[in-house]
Amino acid sequence: MTATATETSVYTALKQARPLAYPIWRAGRFKPHLSQAAVLMHPARHKVVSGGRRLGKSEIGAAELDAEVVKTKIVLSWLEEMGKRREFWIVGPEYTDAEKEFRKHWDLVKRLGIPMDKPGSYNDPHSGDMQLSLMKGKYLVLGKSAKHPERLVGEGLNGCVLAEAAKMKESVWSKYIRATLADFGGWSIHASTPEGKNWFYENWQAGQDPTNEDWQSWRIPAWFNPYVYPLGATDSKIATLRAALEERPRGFNFNAMVKRLKLDPEIASMVRDLDEITFNQEVGADFSEFVGRVFKDFDEEVHVTDCAIDPDLPLYAAVDYGFTNPFVWLLIQVDVWDNVYVVAEFYQKGLTIDDAAREIIARGLAPTTMKGFYPDPASPGDTLALEKHLKIPSFGNTGGEISTRLRYIREGLKIRNKHLPWGDPERKPKLFINRKCENTIREFNDYRYPKGEEKRDKNNQENPQKKDDHTPEALGRFYHGYYGEPEQQAGHTVIRKGRFARR
Repeated sequence: MTATATETSVYTALKQARPLAYPIWRAGRFKPHLSQAAVLMHPARHKVVSGGRRLGKSEIGAAELDAEVVKTKIVLSWLEEMGKRREFWIVGPEYTDAEKEFRKHWDLVKRLGIPMDKPGSYNDPHSGDMQLSLMKGKYLVLGKSAKHPERLVGEGLNGCVLAEAAKMKESVWSKYIRATLADFGGWSIHASTPEGKNWFYENWQAGQDPTNEDWQSWRIPAWFNPYVYPLGATDSKIATLRAALEERPRGFNFNAMVKRLKLDPEIASMVRDLDEITFNQEVGADFSEFVGRVFKDFDEEVHVTDCAIDPDLPLYAAVDYGFTNPFVWLLIQVDVWDNVYVVAEFYQKGLTIDDAAREIIARGLAPTTMKGFYPDPASPGDTLALEKHLKIPSFGNTGGEISTRLRYIREGLKIRNKHLPWGDPERKPKLFINRKCENTIREFNDYRYPKGEEKRDKNNQENPQKKDDHTPEALGRFYHGYYGEPEQQAGHTVIRKGRFARR
C-alpha cells in the first residue's frame, strides 16, 4: 500500500470515527443537551456557535476534543510509522478563557484513566502552561492566549477551539489560526457570546449560507440548556413579561406572572434585572444592536432566505435615486398571501440615471415581463428617463409620510402566529430578503435614529438619520404605492394585522 493510499484510508477512518466518541462521553459523565448534540454531530468543518451565558459552550469544545482522543487511538500505528502527531489548540482572549475547555478535557482524560505523558502534560492557566500530551506525544492539546499572537505559530493543526471568539481580534483567526489548519484540513469551533457585529458575526453569517458546506452556525439562547434552566423560555413569553414590566398594569404581580407563563425563574429574573440590549446579547445570544435601530424586529435568521425570482409571480421594482449616494433598484415579488420578497438588488454610487439604466439592463434586472416600478416622486425627470430606457411603466402614490412607509415595513417584519413553536411553517413574517441582497441586509441592520430619537415613534414623529436608508426608502415606496394609504383611526395611521388589504 502506498503512503498516499495509507493517508487517504486514515482520513477516511477519522471521518467515520465520531460515533465512537459516544462511549467516552458516557464514561466521562457528559450528556449533551439537544443543542450541544446538534453542534457536535454536524459534519461541517467550521462551526460557529453564538450562545447565551451558561449554555455550555465550553463543553462543546471540550467534547469535540474528547472525540479526537478516540480518533488518534485508531490511527496511532500510522502516526508512529509516519513520524507524525495530531495537534490541537484551544485559543482564548486570555489564558484563563481557554482554561474552561482545557480543564474539562483534562478532567475527562484523567477520570477515564488515560495515561498522560509525564513530562509533557501541564495545567497551569495562570502561567499559560497548558499542555496535554497522550500516546507519547502523538496527541497534543495546547491552551493558547490571543493576547500573544506571536505565539500562535507552529506546525499544522488538526483542529482549533476558539473560546470567547467574539472578544478576539479578527487577525487572530485570519492571520494566525486559519493558515495552520490547511495542512491537515483541520476543523475549527468558534464559540462565544456575541459582541456586536464584528468578524465573529461575519463567520456566523458564513455558516448561515446553505451553499457554503464548510461552514455551519447556530444562535442558541441560554435557556436552551435544560440542566441550568429546567423550565426554559420562549421569545413570546419573554416579550410578554417585558411588556408587563414596562407597563405595570394594575394588579401586576411579577412572581405570579412568571409562574403563569411557566417561565424559568432565573431567566425571568434576568429579564427584570437587565436592560433589553444586554439581555438579548448576553442571554439571548443575539447579534442585533438595538440602540436606535429603526427595524428592531429584523432578524437575519428569520427574514433572510434564498428567495430567487419566481417566474409564476408578478415582478416589480422599487427605486431610490442617487449619485453621491447610491442608486438603488430592488426587485420585488408578492405572493397570493401578501408575502413580500426582495429577490434582487442593484446598489451603486456615482451613476447618472442613464448609466444606471444601462447597468440594470445589462444585469438582466429589468425583464420585459416586469409590471412596473415604484419611484421617488420627488424626481419625476429621473423617472421619465428610466421609463424611456427600460420601457417599463412607473406607478404613483409612492410618497406620503416616512413614518407610514416605515410602519408598513415593520408590519411585514413582524412574526405571525408567535404562539406556534420555532420551525413551524406558519410561524413566519410577511417580508423576506434574498441573502444575496447584501446591501439591503446591511442597511436594515444599520438604519438608525439620531441619539435619543428612538423613543419618539409612539407619537408618530419618526426622523431616522439620513444614512443607511437607501434600500428602506425604496422598499417603503413600494409598500405605499402597492398597498395604498393605510387606514386612519383617531388621527393615527393603523396597519391591519395579518393579511394586508390591497387598495
